[in-house]
Amino acid sequence: MNRRKSLKTLGLGTISASLFLEAFKSPEHSVVKKEELRFLPNLKSELLSNKNKGKLIFTFVSLAYTGNPKEGFRKPLVGMNLLAEIAHKYNIPVTWLIDLGTGSAMKNKLDEWHDKYGDDIGVAPTGEKERDSLMKLFPWSKVNVLVETTHKGDEATKAKDLGYSAIWGSCWEQVGIDGITDRGTPWGCFYVSDENYKIPALKGKGLVSLEWTSRDLLKALHSGGSTIYSSDAFDVTRAGLCTGDDITYWKALFDNYIRNIASNKFVFFQQQLESHEMIYNAQYKDICTPAEIEMDAKVTDAFFAYVKSFGDLVEYKTLPEAVQLYTDNFSETEPSVMLFDDVPVKEIQFWYGRDNCATGPWPKTLLYYDKECQLAFIQGKFEPFLIRDYIHNRRLLDPAYYRIAHEDEPEVKVNIPWEPVELTAVPVEIKANKEIPYAVTFWYDFNKYKIKNVEGAELVGPIENQVALLRLNLKKGINNIVIHLEKL
Repeated sequence: MNRRKSLKTLGLGTISASLFLEAFKSPEHSVVKKEELRFLPNLKSELLSNKNKGKLIFTFVSLAYTGNPKEGFRKPLVGMNLLAEIAHKYNIPVTWLIDLGTGSAMKNKLDEWHDKYGDDIGVAPTGEKERDSLMKLFPWSKVNVLVETTHKGDEATKAKDLGYSAIWGSCWEQVGIDGITDRGTPWGCFYVSDENYKIPALKGKGLVSLEWTSRDLLKALHSGGSTIYSSDAFDVTRAGLCTGDDITYWKALFDNYIRNIASNKFVFFQQQLESHEMIYNAQYKDICTPAEIEMDAKVTDAFFAYVKSFGDLVEYKTLPEAVQLYTDNFSETEPSVMLFDDVPVKEIQFWYGRDNCATGPWPKTLLYYDKECQLAFIQGKFEPFLIRDYIHNRRLLDPAYYRIAHEDEPEVKVNIPWEPVELTAVPVEIKANKEIPYAVTFWYDFNKYKIKNVEGAELVGPIENQVALLRLNLKKGINNIVIHLEKL
């Protein structure tokens, strides 16, 4: 089994963030009780009162194609029925990624689910032979989403030539699992470059890239454990992060995503659970045990209930609907800015996370990308600790994952007086050895100070009244930014 655990203007608003309190009771950080975690307690009410907020777009997907010849061409029909029952209980539409074998076997069910719940389909694992047949079998679907199977440079071009609108399966921060290394690619949705599926097109539109599953942007980045810190039920239950009685971690993960609708027009949260993993019988006894299936079903059901508690702040889409939404709203890759707080988690089970058992804690982190770069910052620092340059290096096989070399990192100097005087202007000097896309962050109390204007950079934010991002393309030599402040 090819189990892939991991297969222009921002609409800005404000929301006051609350730090979690009493996060740890023991120095080992090994046990987290639900009552100890107080993360963004007023999140929903603050978002509802924010007139400038965007929307969280929630998609639920299931890989459900026929097995390969070594597996006896198994069809995951029982698993499809189980997942459909859970999702449809909450009126959440499912996008089924299928081939002709599964489509033919589930024709009546898929027609019924489309009519009642809006379910749709995409093509897996290949598109050359399947799409025309599936379009005839299901005339209500455009069948315009293709599963990215090879993770090679030419797959996006082939998909575009075949008439697809989107390619699904990018794995943010993944290195090596199932032979897939997608580190360097953005999260969420972006327009894919024709030359390289991992990076955005520098001009205009293209195929829309869709993630395999949404990851914990903070923990996946700092720990390197992208396949552990994800929205995939299989991963978090096996790692011990969630159980049928406790999805505290998943709730905090979702809170970190939805909080950012205050700073983005759309935030995309994409979840996937394979139908093959929800079956235990004579054919499928080698994948998951009955106990694991029951656990994954329980955490998924509980998570859907939690997501639904946010009411109209969330919209539920199939993948084709999400792609249409993206192309209708954005003429090029839309910038994304995401502020994440770390949350305490249970100790990762050794047998599952032995390659990287790091659990934090890590500092508050701001992440950003646009068509030209991807950047990450920790709280209190002007300069980014991660700089990915999409302009000057567009190779598919990049051993640095588009990260600029350490010797090319710019030098940032903030020229402010040592004396305790009230600031009205903050001058920032950036010395660069070469031209690169760049930004700095300014962490400040924007409940007390207003940014009147910024010289030398484009302002993004302030985000949650605690940090502003200043975006510019550096020229070789000295680059100057001045932040002008006004006390409220």
